[in-house]
Amino acid sequence: MKNPLFNRLSLRSVLIVNVIAPLLIAMTGAAYIGLAMLEQIVEERMQEDVQLVARAIRLPVSYSLEKERFGSISQTLQSVFHIGRVYGAYVYNTQGDRIASMGAVEPDIHQQNLLDVAKDGERTGQYEKIQGRRVYSYFVPLFDTTGKSIGLLQIIRKKSDFENYIHRLRVRVAGIIAGAGVLIAVFVLLGFHHAAGRYFEALTNSMAQVQHGKRFHRARETGPREITSLAKSLNTMLDSLYRSEKEIAKRRKTQQALEARLRQSEKMAAIGQLAAGVAHELGGPLSLIDGKAQRGLRDSGTSDTSKKTLEDIRNQVRRMENIVRQLLDFGKGTMREKRWTQADRLAGSAVAMIRKEMGGSVQLFFNGPTPAPFLYVDPLRLEQALINLIRNAMQSGEATEVRLCWELSPRGDVVFTVTDNGTGIADAIKPKIFEPFFSTHKTPENTGMGLSVVHGIIREHNGTVQVFDPDTGGAGFRITLPPQPKKHPQDQEKNNV
Repeated sequence: MKNPLFNRLSLRSVLIVNVIAPLLIAMTGAAYIGLAMLEQIVEERMQEDVQLVARAIRLPVSYSLEKERFGSISQTLQSVFHIGRVYGAYVYNTQGDRIASMGAVEPDIHQQNLLDVAKDGERTGQYEKIQGRRVYSYFVPLFDTTGKSIGLLQIIRKKSDFENYIHRLRVRVAGIIAGAGVLIAVFVLLGFHHAAGRYFEALTNSMAQVQHGKRFHRARETGPREITSLAKSLNTMLDSLYRSEKEIAKRRKTQQALEARLRQSEKMAAIGQLAAGVAHELGGPLSLIDGKAQRGLRDSGTSDTSKKTLEDIRNQVRRMENIVRQLLDFGKGTMREKRWTQADRLAGSAVAMIRKEMGGSVQLFFNGPTPAPFLYVDPLRLEQALINLIRNAMQSGEATEVRLCWELSPRGDVVFTVTDNGTGIADAIKPKIFEPFFSTHKTPENTGMGLSVVHGIIREHNGTVQVFDPDTGGAGFRITLPPQPKKHPQDQEKNNV
């Protein structure tokens, strides 16, 4: 069960309540018992002092009483009274009559009691009250030289002497206990602070710094083994939290990128459907216009001016037919039959096709590992994608070098990269680079559909195409084609063997 009081106490307070206080209580109890025993011993010692005084004067008093020298008895009693430890001294004869006395009070003792004590011949002591004062009386029988009882000696001492002495003893013991308690508390608290408290304070400060935003702060792993283990656990927890936060941030970033790509794919799919519909509707009218223009050109009565106009019409119709064909390629795709082929063959075919369009100002390089990885794709469609990327790189401003590379990733993906050393692509237009009719090259031949077609082709093959900034400057495009579930020819050959 949880104690709400302990939850509000500091560790030092809990130490005082659970360790120091019980220790002091145990010390007080032990001191009380020891003091009671000591008081009894002291009281017995003080009684023995009275008895020693009585025994010391017994013989002189007995001799003087036997010789009836009462003056000597009074002198002896007076000398005892001056010692300071005796409150009174009295001598009685065998009949119980007081024959000599010295003291501030007159004892009121029954004669019969005195006779009984003298008759027994035994020394005895008792507490009694004389004139309202508590005293300790000690009786000593007196004998003559023949051993016959001739009287009784009484020595009394105030009980307050006992009580005052014991009170002073109690005060001293209480002071010693209090001082010892203070010293124990100081030593325990200082020892706790030196052994553990300062390390707990350091841990608390470390937690406070982390709470205030210092996420990279770590506790010092010093102190006793338990505290060091606690500090290590705290640091491990903070490291785990940091790694978790980084992982969450990374996953959030990846998720945002995936969502952006998904939105882009959905957008491109919608545009593709629209483009396919538009291309289908434009195909018929364009064919009709081209046919009419051809008949007009074949007519012998057509003037030269009209023929020039009809040729311009046919040129624009062909341009529009090219756009329609690209719209169809982007919208529906014309992937034929897939088959196994190697990456270097695709790259070589694309380079061979594009070299016809190249001028002398741009150099084209292609390379990759050999033997090249196999792909299960539509070779013509993938060649078209590579040709469009190379053509786009060649048209980049100030580009003098274009590179086509291929490689096999650790996951088994086949990756093509096309890079140039031109002016590159601004970050602001990278999200729009694959949209239909978007182009930074404003020429009559450029329809702005090349990269859109690339995006559609790669999407047909369940791959991805991304734009990036290469180390050489300019722009770069990365095509990633995932591994196919079917076995390529090399695996089939291994199985046959």
